[in-house]
Amino acid sequence: MSETKLTERTIKNLASANTYQRGEEYFQDGAVSELVRRGESLSAQVEGSQFAPYDVSVGLHQGGVATAKCSCPYELGGYCKHIVAVLLAYVRNPDVVEQRRPVIEQLEELERSQLQELLSRLLDSDPHMADRIEAELAVSLVSIDTDAQANSPALRRTLVDPEPIRRQAQRMLRQAGAHGAYWDDYHSSGNVDELRRMAASAVPFLEAGDGRNALRVLEPISDTFVREWTQTYAYHDEDRYLLFEDLGNLCAEAVLSAGISEAERQDWADTFRDWQDELEQYGVDEAFWVAVCAAEQGWDDPGLQWVLAGDVRGTSWQQDDCRDDARLITARLRVLAREGRIDEYLNLALAAGNRTDYATMLLRSERLDEAVSYGLHELESPREALELAKALQNRGHHQQALDVAAAGLGMAGGTKHGYEASVVPLAHWLRDFAAGLGEAELALRSARAAYDESLSLDDYTSVEQWAGDQWAQIRPELLERLAAAKGGDGRTRIYLHEGMVDEAVKSVKERKYLNAFDDTLLQVVTVACGSHPDWVIQVCRRQADDIMNGGQAGLYDRAAQWLERAKRAFVAAGRNQEWSAYLESLIQVHKRKYKLRPMLEHLR
Repeated sequence: MSETKLTERTIKNLASANTYQRGEEYFQDGAVSELVRRGESLSAQVEGSQFAPYDVSVGLHQGGVATAKCSCPYELGGYCKHIVAVLLAYVRNPDVVEQRRPVIEQLEELERSQLQELLSRLLDSDPHMADRIEAELAVSLVSIDTDAQANSPALRRTLVDPEPIRRQAQRMLRQAGAHGAYWDDYHSSGNVDELRRMAASAVPFLEAGDGRNALRVLEPISDTFVREWTQTYAYHDEDRYLLFEDLGNLCAEAVLSAGISEAERQDWADTFRDWQDELEQYGVDEAFWVAVCAAEQGWDDPGLQWVLAGDVRGTSWQQDDCRDDARLITARLRVLAREGRIDEYLNLALAAGNRTDYATMLLRSERLDEAVSYGLHELESPREALELAKALQNRGHHQQALDVAAAGLGMAGGTKHGYEASVVPLAHWLRDFAAGLGEAELALRSARAAYDESLSLDDYTSVEQWAGDQWAQIRPELLERLAAAKGGDGRTRIYLHEGMVDEAVKSVKERKYLNAFDDTLLQVVTVACGSHPDWVIQVCRRQADDIMNGGQAGLYDRAAQWLERAKRAFVAAGRNQEWSAYLESLIQVHKRKYKLRPMLEHLR
C-alpha cells in the first residue's frame, strides 16, 4: 500500500469554492462515517439531504486522488461536497480510517471448496445473483498469451451464448420498471448503470479483435433494451435513452473488427436498421444509424481506401453522409489503433480534421517532438489543446503539457464556437496543474483567462487566491472588465462579494426579468434595504404579490421572505406606518389562506 500524499490544498483544487465550503461544513458536522481503506481504495458514507446516506468511493495514488465517485446526483464542475467531506476526514483524521485488506487478497487465501461455499451462501441471500453470474460466465474470455500474440490477438474459440445475457437484461429492466411502495422499493427512473456495465462486457472482445463475439454480447442487450424501452419507458424516460447511442457506437466498432464477413455485415445492417426504425417512432433519431453505416460500408469503400493510403484523391471521400459521421470515424480510428495500423490511423484522422486524435497518436507512437509541434502550431481550439495536454500529462511529459495548454489559452474566440471555443475548462485544468508543479505565474494567468470569459464569482476569487501581493493591482482590472460586460448572475454576485451595493443594484436593474426564487436577487435586496429602500420595497412587493396571488400554498414561505425584506426597507426609510397599513391590507385580502395568514401576522 503506497503512502498517499494528499493535502487540503489539493482537495480545494478538486472542487469549486462553494462546494469545498459545503464539504468542510459536512466534515465539521460529523457527517462522514464508515471510513474504510482497502489498499488503494477508500470508501465512506456521508449523511446528506436524503434519508439514506450517500456512498463515496475514492481511488488513491501517490500524487493524490485518481478517481472519486458519489451516489448523489451532483453533475456540476469538480467533486461534490460529499467527496470533499470524505477527503477532509481522511487527511485530518487518519486515526479514524479503518485499514482493511483488499477483498481480493482475502479470497486468494481460500481453498476452492471454501470459495464455493461462500458463493453458495451469497446466492441463497440474493435470488437475482444467479442471473448475474450466468451473464458474467457467458462473456468470460479464455486466457490469452499476450506476450506471444501481441501482434495477433487470439479469438475466443467458442461463441458466446447470448441467452443468459438476454435473461439478465430482461430481469434488470423489468425490475427497474416495477415500482414498489414508496418507503420500501421505489425507483423513480430505474438504474441504467447495470445495463451499461453489461454492455461494457463486450469491450474485452473488441480489444481482442473478436467482433463476432462482441456482437453476441451486444445483440441481446440492445434488442431487449429497444423492446422494453419502446413498450414501457418511452413516454416518461429522462435520460435512459442516451444509452442507445453508446450501444450504437459499440455495435459499429464490432462490425468493423476482425472476423466479420461481408455477408454477416449485411445481416447485421438489417438488424440495426430494424432497431433504429423502431426507435425513430419515439423520437430517437441517431442511435444505431452509425452501426448501419459501418455494417454497410466496412472497409472496402474506394474513397476510404485512398484516405487510408494517404492519397489526396480521398478528399472526395467525405461527400457521403455516412462517411463523415463523427461517430463512425471514431469507431474506425479505434479499430485502426487496436490493430496497430498507425499510418492509416494518422491519414484518416488528418483527412477527417480530427486534430487531437492525430496529435495523440503521434504521442502514443513515441513521436513526442512531432506531437508537441503539431499541438503548438496546428490545433485550433482550447478543447483540442486540453485533450492533448492531458495526454502529455498522463505520459509524464509535464513541461510539454504546460506548453501546449498555455498555447491553448490564446485559441479562445477563433473559428470554433460553443464548448469547442470556451477557454474555461482548459484554464481551470491548467491553473490547478500549474499550481501543483509550482508554476504560480502560469496558474495566475490561467485563473485570469477563466475569469475573463466566465465572469463568475468562483473564478474571481480564484484570481484573488493566486494573485497574492499583486491583488491590489489586479483587482481594479477585473472590476473594469466586469463593468464593461453585459448583465448576469455572476456579475451581481461579484459586486456583492466586494460590498459594492450600488453596482449590485444597478446590475439587477439591467435585467429584463426578475425571478422570485433568485437567491442572488434576494441577497441584493437584503443588503440594499438601507441604501435603496424605495427600490427594495418595489421589488419585494412585486415578488411577494406574484406568489400570494398565485395561490401556491407550498411557496408562501418564499413570499414571507420577500415581505420581511420589504419591512426592513420601510423601516430604514422611516415609513413604519405605511408598512403597517400595507401589511394589514394583505392580512385582510388573504385572510382565508390559512397557511399564509399566520406568516403575515408574524410580520407585525
